[in-house]
This record gives sequence, C-alpha cells and structure tokens, in this order.
Amino acid sequence: MSTPLCRAAVIAAVIICLAAGRFIPGAWPGPLREAQAGLFEFTLKDERELGEKFNALIRSKLPLVDDAEIQAYVTDMVNRVAKSMPPQPFPLTIGVIQNNALNAFAAPAGYVFVFTGLILNLNHESEVAAVIAHELAHVSQRHLASRYEKMTTLTIGQLVGMVAGLALGAAAGAPEAGSAVILGSQAAAAQTYLSYSREDEREADQVGMNYLVAAGYPPQGMVGAFETIRRMRWLKGQGTIPAYLSTHPDVTERLGYLKDRINQMPQAIRDRKEDDVRFLRAQTIIRARYDEPQKAIGHYRGLGAKMTCLDKLGLAVALGRTHDIEAARAAFDQAMACGGEDPLWLREIGRFEIKSRRFTLAEDYLKRSVEKNPNDLTALFEYARLLGQTGHYAQALPYMNRVRMNFPDNAEIQAAYGQMLGQSGDLFRAHLHLAYAAVYENNERQAEFQIKKAKALAKSEEQKQDLARLEELFKKRTELLKRRIL
Repeated sequence: MSTPLCRAAVIAAVIICLAAGRFIPGAWPGPLREAQAGLFEFTLKDERELGEKFNALIRSKLPLVDDAEIQAYVTDMVNRVAKSMPPQPFPLTIGVIQNNALNAFAAPAGYVFVFTGLILNLNHESEVAAVIAHELAHVSQRHLASRYEKMTTLTIGQLVGMVAGLALGAAAGAPEAGSAVILGSQAAAAQTYLSYSREDEREADQVGMNYLVAAGYPPQGMVGAFETIRRMRWLKGQGTIPAYLSTHPDVTERLGYLKDRINQMPQAIRDRKEDDVRFLRAQTIIRARYDEPQKAIGHYRGLGAKMTCLDKLGLAVALGRTHDIEAARAAFDQAMACGGEDPLWLREIGRFEIKSRRFTLAEDYLKRSVEKNPNDLTALFEYARLLGQTGHYAQALPYMNRVRMNFPDNAEIQAAYGQMLGQSGDLFRAHLHLAYAAVYENNERQAEFQIKKAKALAKSEEQKQDLARLEELFKKRTELLKRRIL
C-alpha cells in the first residue's frame, strides 16, 4: 500500500528475515532476502525506540477505537495473517484508528494499525485481510530497507519528526499538510525515498497473496479489495482514499495477474467460502457507533424490509447518539425483540439506558452482557463505572483495573480508575492514575500537578517504584512534546 501514511509508518521498519511464506500451489515464491546482520547501524534497540515513539504519536494525534469487540476482531485477523510471515523480532501490537481512509500499515517494532474505513467500506473479511497481507508483505520483503540505508545519517528524533509530519498530513486527507514539520533536506528525502517501486508492489501483491491463502481465506479477497478501492477512487477522487492501486504496475495488469494466479490454484482453495459473521458485527459497530449518526441512520433506513437483526441494532445505536431518545428507544425495542440475548445487544442497550439515566435498567443489561461475554471489556468498563457510582468499590475496582490493564494508554479509562480510587480512599493510586490520564492527554500542567500529589503520598518502596515508572514515561512524552512531535 503506497499511501504517505503507510510509507511514513514503515520508513525505518528494518526487519531482518527471509521472505518466503509456506509453499502454496500456484504461489509466487519471490526472491529470498537473506539476513544481513551488521549491514545497518539501525539496531533492534533503535527500532524499539522509534516504534515506541511512533506509537505514542499515533495514539496522541489520531483517535483510536477502544471498543473491545472491534479490537479483538482486528487483532485476531491480523495475527491470523501474520502466522504465515517469517519470524519477526517483535510481537505484534495492534490498534484500530477511527479514520475513513481505506488503509492499514505496519510500523516499526511490530506496531500494526488498521483504519475503520477499511472495514466499513469493504465487503468481506477476506478483503480486509488481503490489504493487511499486502502491507505485511511490504514489511517481510524489506522494501524500505534500501531506502533507509540512504537515510542513516538521521537521528531517531529527526526520523520521528519526519514520520510525524507525513503521518499526520496523510491522516488528515492532505499529505502536503504535514510538510510544515519536515524542513529542508528532510522534506526532500521524504519525497525521494518513501515510494514503493513497480517491483515492490508486484512482489507485495504476490507474497501478500501467499499470506492470505495460507491463512485460510478465499484468494478472491485480494481481487475484491483492489476492485473496491479502485471503484471508490473513481467515485470520490483521491481525498482520503489511498493511491493503493496507482503505483506501477498498471491497475488492470495487477488485477489480471492476480486473477491468473487464482485460476491456477487447486479447486479446494478457489472454492473457499466467505465467513463474515464477525466482520458484519464489527462493521455494524463501526458504522453505528463511529460514523456520522445521520449518515448511519440514513444507511439503515435505506435498507427497508431487507434489514437484518444486526441492522436493527445498528439503527438503534445510531439513533441513540442523537437527541431523539424516543425514536432510539423504539428502535431498541425492535432490536431486542430480534436478538436481545446476544451480549452485544445487551451491552448496547445498557449504554443507551445510561444515556437515558435509567441506571437500574442499565446495570441489569450490562451485568447480563458481562456474564455472557466476560471478554467484552467495553461492557465491563461501563458496568464497573456504574458500580462505582453506587459506591460498590470492592466490586468495581477489580473490574476497572482489568480494563485499564488491557488499555493502559487510554486517558478516559485511567481517569475513571483514578477517580474511583480517590472515592474509595486510595489517594496515592488515585493521583498516580489521574497523572497517567493527564500524560496520555498531553496535559503537561495537570500531569505535573498529579505527580506532585502522588510524590507527597509515596511511602512504601512499591509506591516509589510505581511513581518512578510514571515519571520516566512523563519524561519521554515531554521530550516529544518539546519537539512538537506530540
């Protein structure tokens, strides 16, 4: 994928590995990329540092989806595709960015980000997996390694600054908007070196197809993804639609050789069926919860008699985000009559009843949702917050802490946990986690205030160690703020 955001994200992702996946009949083996230890001064330590700083940038500047069902779904899909890759030096850390671009990218040190627009606008899970497979192929084939060799005079700080400018401009739908933070020769270098070649794209298509098929997906997913992205570019122009198919070779040629490969595969692979159960649930949550409410409402009402139970839930959730409470309640009544014992339905009506200030009903729905699906941390967060509001801290705090540990850099969750700790009388940890919330919000003054409060209360060795970890994080984030990267 050759968008500026993708190119920026993986500029310094120097992954030293072999290129080939497992053999698949009809597969494109591609040239082996032998490990070249010592070729670069860019060490794994450097990559970890760059990855951590880039991750901080993304999570600071772009809205991430923390819905537990969406996060679990995307994580499972990326890991499924990544199993076919050669061994990597870092575990994958996966995030979902709330952005309408049809995009996904792999950043240094194993950070992978998928845009909601990819899930919302494609038609099958296999198509989303195909885009991810293509991007992971760029990483495993080390397509940016040769470009990075020519940029080794840059410091990590300069490199993060360059990546920041390109990433933020691209995410805003205007790649040139980020150029203000890339000065002089760095700007020229970014434009010169951050482009995939014709051969890179062809190899990523073919090796990505290897990964897709090895993961058990229908191979037609890659063709379907390309065709959908091309069609949307025609309908909407460039905008936030990536120039994914504009890089040489020609679009028609790329689709042609992929279709030829599929025709050469065994019948059993060609006849694989789509399994979109989780994809459709994720797509519904994204459309109803994160797209513009009126746009989502129009989509669902336009379905008319074709509405499924999932569509009815989507309409109810979208209406619940408006001020038309009565229409939302009527829609939820219809949705609950259709699929009301599903934990997702229980979770969403519970969240709606919180907004309606019917807290007893909300608590009942959320409790049932958590009992049916203990892994839904979004439901658990809302349930814990309700328990805390009614003073049930002994029950609420372990739940909220479990959510916090799974989303440690979420400012809202850290703040909710800190407030609950304060209300329960644990003042040191209250100030500690309120400080974390301020750090992740880039609120330097509030972070300093909360750290000072926590420091005055730190008595035990364990408390002092907890405080030291917080201060180290704050120091790193402050350095990035001073460079205007965050």
